[in-house]
Amino acid sequence: MMCTGAILLYKIPRVVIGENENWMGGEELLKSQGVEVIVVDDAECKVLMKKFIVEKPEVRSEHSITHSIDR
Repeated sequence: MMCTGAILLYKIPRVVIGENENWMGGEELLKSQGVEVIVVDDAECKVLMKKFIVEKPEVRSEHSITHSIDR
């Protein structure tokens, strides 16, 4: 949610997301606030993100905790 909050705070009008299968952020919230959200659905991004999640699970866990607190 930190990225989503920053996008809304600084009124960034358009966000390009490389992939959203391995990790989904606040896309629906951004759209509901008028931000144009473009998902590229890039195969290389999917591989890189999946590898990152496997190699650094603690980072995802920290983000999940923060994300659940933000809700």
